[in-house]
Amino acid sequence: MAMECKEEISQFVTDIWSTFLSMKVSPTDKPFKPEGKGNTLAGCVQITGEWQGSVTLYAPKEIGKKVAATMYSLDEGEVEDQQIQDVIGEITNVLAGNIKSILPAPCSISLPCVAVTDFDLHHPGSEMLSAVNFDCEGSSFLVVVHHKK
Repeated sequence: MAMECKEEISQFVTDIWSTFLSMKVSPTDKPFKPEGKGNTLAGCVQITGEWQGSVTLYAPKEIGKKVAATMYSLDEGEVEDQQIQDVIGEITNVLAGNIKSILPAPCSISLPCVAVTDFDLHHPGSEMLSAVNFDCEGSSFLVVVHHKK
């Protein structure tokens, strides 16, 4: 896959959010904007093998809190930061696994990494293939796929 995969990303994200979280999410033209330093989480999974690159999910902490509350059956006020980071990593992992399914075989995915960031992750030696913005209950998040050059 050396081309854009926006349609596939949109379908995978929509399926993951509706199936696992029972939350409505939709692609949007509104660009993701971080909400202040330290409020953006970035979940990243590396893909290696016949195709090499990464899948990154950028989301504000508030979306992570909503997702964690849903996954752990808690009120949002009960959710701890570690739980938020864990669910961002898990959602990124599931998404990367779905994307891996459309790539040339054999490919493997890494364990997810999650960073609290100001939306400034760099992927040296890579080019961005696709970026899709999403709206989830009035908040936005972004999924980016990079391909190693």
